[in-house]
Amino acid sequence: MGSGIAESFARIPALFAASEALVRGAARARITLLLEAGEECKRLRLDCGTLQIQDTSGPMDGWDVALRAAPDAWADHWSLFPRPDANDIFGMARHGRMRIEGNFLPLMRHLQLVKDIVALPRGAS
Repeated sequence: MGSGIAESFARIPALFAASEALVRGAARARITLLLEAGEECKRLRLDCGTLQIQDTSGPMDGWDVALRAAPDAWADHWSLFPRPDANDIFGMARHGRMRIEGNFLPLMRHLQLVKDIVALPRGAS
């Protein structure tokens, strides 16, 4: 399952770029997300309408918000019809399936955008 999660993380920037509405909505957004699924860990850097995925190479790699969940929780989140405990990042956190850590100011400032970005692999094959 780990490689499937890595592939899903890797597809997020292309899925984002293909969504004109998301790109337009992110024109002023700046936030760095750490996405963690077991041993798989990537950073998504959103900078004014551009989204890049980056490897994490060390403990000093910066991020604003970390979304940490088991691979099966991410897989459930990306299913076509996710259950309530996997529907969005706060539902996952409420049910103990995800930890949300870091600076909540940029997260709350760009909440819907973040939720839409991390849900992009949903139902994508």
